[in-house]
Amino acid sequence: MPEIRQRKVLEQVLLRTLAQYPAGVSVHDAYDLIDSAYTFPAEWYRQIPASQGYDELRAHGYTDWRVVPQDRLIELVPTEPQWQNELRWARNELRKRDFLDASAARGSWKLTAAGLAAARRTTPEEMTPEERTIIEIRRVRPEPAEPSILGRRAKLIATLDNLTHSMPLPDLELVIDLARAVRRRGLKEVA
Repeated sequence: MPEIRQRKVLEQVLLRTLAQYPAGVSVHDAYDLIDSAYTFPAEWYRQIPASQGYDELRAHGYTDWRVVPQDRLIELVPTEPQWQNELRWARNELRKRDFLDASAARGSWKLTAAGLAAARRTTPEEMTPEERTIIEIRRVRPEPAEPSILGRRAKLIATLDNLTHSMPLPDLELVIDLARAVRRRGLKEVA
């Protein structure tokens, strides 16, 4: 089986997702929309260190994050799924081709007219059948219940913001530990 070019696939996924929101969408909402609509190969869900995590790993004596077992990595530093990191690289490629609006508000992604036109085109012929399958087959989503995915995320972030600003440090650390436990459980379900 030929290797799936993750970044090329994610460029198409991002184009198709952003085309549904011509006014633009926040980065976090784009992640949620893509995660709920597409299924990627299992290795794309591997957790990698978030940007500040590399320095923290060096402080723990690890020179290469790839040798750290997945469970240990999640315990040591903030992480993100590999596909999200690659999606940002794909976004950079789209921006270089003037498919993304450079004047969009910070933290949001919006297609230009050229980007919208590219999103309307059929799947590129140079893609392998495996790559096309990822792009074309979407998860079946149930009818949206109120509030929408975007609304639930915004409500959750607002609630967490209110809680964490008035929370004593030990309680905040407990919330972080709970979030990591939920993330680990989610990773085991994906694997």
